[in-house]
Amino acid sequence: MRKLRSFALIACLCFSAGLVVAGCGESEEWEGEQITFGSLFSTTGDGVPFGPQQVKGAQLAIDEINEDEGINGAEVSLIQRNDESDPVTSAEGMRGLIEQGRALAVLGPTFSNSAAEADPVANQLKTPVLAVSNTGPGIVGDCDYPCEFIFRDSLGEAAAIPANINNLVAREDPRNATVIYPEGDDFGRTSALTAAGAFREDGVKVKLSRLNLDGLPLPAGKDPDVIMITASSGETGAALITDLRSAGYQGPILGGNAFNSPLVARSAGKDGRGVQSAAAWYAGNTSEENQEFIADYRNSYGDLPDQFAAQAYTGVKLLAEAAEDADLKFDDIAADREALRDALEKVNEETPLGRFSFTPDHDVVQPIWIVAMDGQGGYSLVEKANPGS
Repeated sequence: MRKLRSFALIACLCFSAGLVVAGCGESEEWEGEQITFGSLFSTTGDGVPFGPQQVKGAQLAIDEINEDEGINGAEVSLIQRNDESDPVTSAEGMRGLIEQGRALAVLGPTFSNSAAEADPVANQLKTPVLAVSNTGPGIVGDCDYPCEFIFRDSLGEAAAIPANINNLVAREDPRNATVIYPEGDDFGRTSALTAAGAFREDGVKVKLSRLNLDGLPLPAGKDPDVIMITASSGETGAALITDLRSAGYQGPILGGNAFNSPLVARSAGKDGRGVQSAAAWYAGNTSEENQEFIADYRNSYGDLPDQFAAQAYTGVKLLAEAAEDADLKFDDIAADREALRDALEKVNEETPLGRFSFTPDHDVVQPIWIVAMDGQGGYSLVEKANPGS
């Protein structure tokens, strides 16, 4: 991603009647101004595998922007609210960030079910939201409400799951599949339906199996050729991987977005070797933007980032790029929020996620990284699927 520009007073040269005439430039610096972004990440509850990394990624981007003289000279700050992985708390936090925190835009929430409650609040208040980990349906585009202020840089399961399944089917040619999702997990259920549809599109017979309190619903009779797990909880997903392997299942296992956290890969351990998912980010991407991000994150926190940190980091940088190009006035926050929304629609940048832009519905245009757990808490690349492929 290119560095944010810091505009200085420039000189203009005017040409008149063949003469070079000295003119004067106009300062575009916003020195002394403050730009506030909000974040709504789950640092307690079920969001613990994701939210703390999101906070770190977002704050790293803020720090880098300020070290590079801010946005056109304006200092940037981040107000983080923990929504405790609860949709009602998330909606309350969204309103607080906008009305009390005076945020120009908000990143988050961590979970899609929280976004379903919080995003309509932001849209009603005409404040841009950048969803950095909401992969469920109805977040952008075909929403249950007018969602013209909602964007996302999180690869939707509607695109990721079919890409993952298509890759496996092309390589393994399975005849039948079982999709497992936890009872009471609405996100897991909608993702399971997406997976079932993708398997059927590829000519694979599929069975949906709901996990309940009785335990793992192992298929009766012959094992399926492939099993997919669509749990929203990474902890549940890792436990299911272990249970399947302990029960003797040795076939391929696919997972949804929750499987893209190294915490899940570490929890699955050697049982996770070969478990495949479609990710928005891949640490092995050798682009300059990605490798600089990884190095800066490691230098700042002493640890390697994950996909959720990368998406939050990228989200801040995209908001900053849009703010830089927007005609912000700093005396009318409602007008500035609308200007930011309009500018955000036009961003097109190299990021740690790859080349990134938004669709007309504010969804993502970026590579899809098909990855497999390596059995040691990391991932290897299976395939890079480019947009439109």
